[in-house]
Amino acid sequence: MKKENLKRIILGLCFCMAAVVPSYAQWSFGVKAGVASSTVDIKHWDNKQKVGLLAGGVVSYELSEQFDLQGELFYANRGYKTDIYLEVSDKNPHDWKFSLSYLNLPLLLKWYPIGQGVYVEAGPQVGYLLDNSNDIEGWPKDESLDQNPWGDYKRWDFGLVGGIGYSFNMGLFVDVRYDLGLANVLKEAKSKQRAWEFTVGYMF
Repeated sequence: MKKENLKRIILGLCFCMAAVVPSYAQWSFGVKAGVASSTVDIKHWDNKQKVGLLAGGVVSYELSEQFDLQGELFYANRGYKTDIYLEVSDKNPHDWKFSLSYLNLPLLLKWYPIGQGVYVEAGPQVGYLLDNSNDIEGWPKDESLDQNPWGDYKRWDFGLVGGIGYSFNMGLFVDVRYDLGLANVLKEAKSKQRAWEFTVGYMF
């Protein structure tokens, strides 16, 4: 995704937020942390799920009794695993793990169908790649491979997220989300990111 298009998207979301938040909207702030099971779908390649951590902050606007507009900024360790044989005589493959560290910025509309408690959420998400690395199970750390066989990663990622959750009266909340990547993660291959997120948080 081009930087000019990304800027237009972010500015558009900010204008939308300013337009829909009424004068009676209430602000709330919070923190969240959890785990994600992610992978990258690369064409003609069978990748496996990789588990990573996530943590960050939450800002929420109360639009009405049933709707909130929520923005977040959090660190997410994503990536994927694939099989590799280190020796011709190997009978079982080793895990080749690729780690991708992102700074994610989702903007979500949350709907409380019964006024409180259970909610449904959905919206766009922009991600910025902070770092990447890879490691082979059973391979010496000082001889690890620095290059990605599928080419370089793109710095920006874009996708849609959706999920369900439950907000308790004391401020605690739990939710489950699915992240559907729409942009290619790699520069030289069709590669879309997919992830399930399981988080726990607290709103002040």
